Amino acid sequence: MKKILIAVLISLFLVGTVSANTVKEDCGCGLGRMALAEKEGLVWNLLGTFLNGLCGNQTFGMSSGTLECGKPEKLVMLEKMNIFVADNMDSLAVDIAQGDGESLDALAEIAEISAEKRLAFNVALQGNFDYIYQNQNVKHEEVTNKITEIIHSI
Repeated sequence: MKKILIAVLISLFLVGTVSANTVKEDCGCGLGRMALAEKEGLVWNLLGTFLNGLCGNQTFGMSSGTLECGKPEKLVMLEKMNIFVADNMDSLAVDIAQGDGESLDALAEIAEISAEKRLAFNVALQGNFDYIYQNQNVKHEEVTNKITEIIHSI
């Protein structure tokens, strides 16, 4: 029995060292990628995958943009929109009320609204002005969230 086990382990080791792909290429992001990035072989890939999943660090990395995962594109877009709205609350309110303007065009660019949907975007925001700006003390996060809701309905 020991001979069979040793033969299996040696076979796994040999197969594990044959693979030409590195952990960085095969295992995604996370702790395994950072610790074993340039290691090659099946055994290293399995270890990298195990380390990536350990304690949910790969999930954390994907949602936070750490551990060489990068942030999800939609999260980055929402963050950019939030910053833009915070910096341009007054001019954006005027442009939304008018249904046109530079800050509204810039917001459409940040939100990645296609040229074909720009008019519908402007009309939808103008039609929902009272919903977006419910009072003069509205916070930019609320405005961004409501604009995002409207974008999803277009």
